[in-house]
Amino acid sequence: MTRGNEVERVEPGSIADELEIAPGDTIVAINGENPSDILDWRLAESSEDILLVVQHADGELVEYEIEKDFDEPLGIVFASPTLDDIRSCQNRCVFCFVDQMPPAMRSTLYIKDDDYRLSFLSGSYITLTNLREEDVARIERLHLSPLYVSVHTTDSQLRRRMMNHKRAGEVLPLLKRLTEAGIEFHTQVVLCPGLNDKEALDQTITDLYGLYPGVKSLAVVPVGLTGHREKLYPLSPCDKSHAQEVLEQLTAWQKKCLQESKTRFVFAADEFYNMADKEVPDHHWYEGYPQLENGVGLLRLLLNDWEKLRQTLPDKIATEKNVAVVTGSSAVRYLEPIMDRLNKIEGLNIRLIGVQNRFFGGHVTVTGLLTASDIITALKDKEKADRIYLPAVMLKEGKELFLDGYTINDLAQELNTDLRVVNDLDNFLTDLL
Repeated sequence: MTRGNEVERVEPGSIADELEIAPGDTIVAINGENPSDILDWRLAESSEDILLVVQHADGELVEYEIEKDFDEPLGIVFASPTLDDIRSCQNRCVFCFVDQMPPAMRSTLYIKDDDYRLSFLSGSYITLTNLREEDVARIERLHLSPLYVSVHTTDSQLRRRMMNHKRAGEVLPLLKRLTEAGIEFHTQVVLCPGLNDKEALDQTITDLYGLYPGVKSLAVVPVGLTGHREKLYPLSPCDKSHAQEVLEQLTAWQKKCLQESKTRFVFAADEFYNMADKEVPDHHWYEGYPQLENGVGLLRLLLNDWEKLRQTLPDKIATEKNVAVVTGSSAVRYLEPIMDRLNKIEGLNIRLIGVQNRFFGGHVTVTGLLTASDIITALKDKEKADRIYLPAVMLKEGKELFLDGYTINDLAQELNTDLRVVNDLDNFLTDLL
């Protein structure tokens, strides 16, 4: 996973691009130092005057004297996101999704990262169990904020049991120390029925809300259970009844927090509304969408976009089109009304295909975990479409690669049709119409 200071990509139009630094080159030093990790690099990179030493892929060693604006990035993306080894997870959580994955997938998919630097830089969730005193002091000194923390429960004994780590019970004192130092947090709870729900969830919300505004928000997401849980801790999935109870519980908390602090503070993942067969809340409910990457508010953003875009739809199109839209089964109920309206456009025929996730099995229904093999299975007996649209969330970010190793080209050849990957509803309608 780590190849030191090797350049993987250069941002187009950046300073590094103008200097003709290229993938495969190696950063030898910046301002006379070899950065020990990505944080040291970012600090050095923020300077206005930089002396950069680069060894190009052909072996040539070049020094660059650079004058730039403060905080202007050089545009270099490294092969390793941290430059050194990524801090791995030391927990053995009873609900860990990685432990539930089928075998023989890409090796990188089985890596469990738990790195505070990636939490600060890219918003990935960490558990704080592998922090050393020097790490905590560095977070305070550099004011690395906000951080994103998987709390799950503030009950010390229960957290140790759920995460199988002796230091897991220390989370609340550590959060208190860091919030007192001015560090802010967004937090999450992966809710496991019968473990950290009901009274345990009330206690967790009480404790975290007690640290507001240091703890800015809390997302509650349902545990994800695949069909590959052999010899793992017995867990029950969230069902409709449980989802309704959770939403009632969180709604009561939101009313309390809103009245006291003018924030709802705790937010339910979209999956709970889907399971409970309830409409997602209005736009203002999400308060700027602080937990969007946790699946909190994604559906509302989709519906908001649709309300704006539906006003611009034509009555007919010049050339007839027969297309298919692929999605996960949990999104079908929200996309069906949109596709029904689009099918009223003269000359347009759209089929919405909800794909069952056989690859992961169990209770996995989200679009982002669909594989090419399941798409092939779902479409093989269907009438062929002239074009198939796929949400970009199915693919590895920055690459045209599915979880099961297929590429977009592999899938296009297998289905013998035109495939289009779209990022959002606007992108889809622009291409479609």
